[in-house]
Amino acid sequence: MGEALKTLVFQLPTQPWTLATCASCEHRDRLASFWLAAPEDLVPGLWASSVGDVTKTLIQALSKETTFTSEQINFRNSIGERLSAGLDSPGAIQLLIANFLYSPPGLMTIARADSQLPEWLLQDYKNIYEQNTPDKLDQSSIQDSLESPATELPQPDFGTFPDTLQELVGNRVQLNRLLGLSNLYYIDPEDQEILNELRQVRTSLNDAILKCPEEQLQAIWSTDFGDRYWSLIRSGIQKEPLTPAEEQMKHSVTTKLSPASGGGFDKPGALNAVLIAMTLFEPGTMHINHAEKQLPDWLLPSYQQIFVADLKRQDS
Repeated sequence: MGEALKTLVFQLPTQPWTLATCASCEHRDRLASFWLAAPEDLVPGLWASSVGDVTKTLIQALSKETTFTSEQINFRNSIGERLSAGLDSPGAIQLLIANFLYSPPGLMTIARADSQLPEWLLQDYKNIYEQNTPDKLDQSSIQDSLESPATELPQPDFGTFPDTLQELVGNRVQLNRLLGLSNLYYIDPEDQEILNELRQVRTSLNDAILKCPEEQLQAIWSTDFGDRYWSLIRSGIQKEPLTPAEEQMKHSVTTKLSPASGGGFDKPGALNAVLIAMTLFEPGTMHINHAEKQLPDWLLPSYQQIFVADLKRQDS
């Protein structure tokens, strides 16, 4: 179980709480802890009880504009890592219910839900997360989708992705979009629609990183955006084949960091290049010589955890 999961589940309560006031007091974390601690054989009955009703109320209160704390984001990421083992793994349904409490409708989907979810949970999942999705498309809609390139799929109502990181930091809709897409891809990397949209967001994000003044990067990465960025890095999208434009960006930042090509970490824009490179290089395939000296303290631990630790696991 991830560290964030442990912290939330085993944290001693500072005051009592009741189910009657749970929804109004936003005891979301306590309810998530309750589901994770519940005996597995009682979960179906609990879901059919008032506990399940309050849980559904809190889930339905979420929207794309909902703001989560950094602890809640880390908790959700830890759940996502556990769920990557599949919904048939031990405790997966309880983890999924806890994940629902931090997953706004419209930012989460479960591939093959009919075969993946138990009957007692399936209909509620559909009511919450698929209620605005038509069960069937008419023939003309199907034909239109077949004739349209995947990159031209209609976008949800998120608006234009910000041109700068400064604008992105204050845009809760786009921040949650980045987090939601990263988690969705992590859970189901075979969903082409999610992949295409996350790829577009990554390209726009890298353009914004490229133009950001280097001296502002630390402050920006200390905001909620930093958590979203690392969710993208951990999503695994780097293993997908790159488009020509992405290959060009990858070559450009690699050149900027290579002393043999006139670049290096002593050159302006080097940190921007590293941050972009991490979105394009699969963990285990990117190595920075003398990273302890080359990277600042706010960036080094995450680089080591994701890229160096993964490389060591491959070598062992």
